[in-house]
Amino acid sequence: MNGRRSPDAAWRRSYDIDDPRAQVSTIYWQASERNENAFKFFDVIRKAIWQYADHIRKPGKPLPICANAMRVFEALVSHMDFRTGRCDPSLDTITATCKLSRRTVVRQLDVLRRERMIDWTRRTVKTGHAPGEGPQRKQTSNAYFIDLARLPIEIVRTLRQKLGDKLRETTRKLGGSGPVPTRLGGKAAKLVASLTGALGTALGRDAAERRALAGASSQDRLAHMYHGDPEGLRLHLEMLGHASYPSASATLALYPSIRTKG
Repeated sequence: MNGRRSPDAAWRRSYDIDDPRAQVSTIYWQASERNENAFKFFDVIRKAIWQYADHIRKPGKPLPICANAMRVFEALVSHMDFRTGRCDPSLDTITATCKLSRRTVVRQLDVLRRERMIDWTRRTVKTGHAPGEGPQRKQTSNAYFIDLARLPIEIVRTLRQKLGDKLRETTRKLGGSGPVPTRLGGKAAKLVASLTGALGTALGRDAAERRALAGASSQDRLAHMYHGDPEGLRLHLEMLGHASYPSASATLALYPSIRTKG
């Protein structure tokens, strides 16, 4: 074993292809034999995405959804079943369709998900290995989908205006798998959790000490104030002279902002 992770090994938040959580196929148009409603939907959403990208572009910056991202989007659409919404091409298939490098495709898929244009669920299949002879599951192609509920409102508004009652809005909740977890990200999350826990413990301990001091005697408060400095405590007590009412000089020493009148 060289310690390297197999490229086919299953990532976290990956689901069996028959798991209900992997069934994300959906359509927002009326299915038909000639798919004219699907063609109309994607014609509208393409233009809406370009307009939205130009709308959110910062001055002097490139489009947040660039031409390469749209080529990847088009590749996904070309491999979608318009009757069911199923879209699960492999990364190699997407790369060959849009004629971009694998690295560029992966980067632009992340852009499309970040901008809420698409999402996907990672899926797995059984390997057939006997128990103890290797991984029981391996990664297979993702299931891609558009979540109308998460699209930017500007795009949803355009779809409603252009498609009218031909737009099928559903209340179905879809959930993607999220970014692939990294080892560094996992370590960072654990570090943040441990620091948060330590801070919470320290704050709780500090609050408990304050509550305890609130009901403590003056001698206990002084002992807490001069903890580790017995000489300072002795001088303070000598200055106060253990009197119920400190002298004017002692009061002035403790509270220099107070000035007695002559």
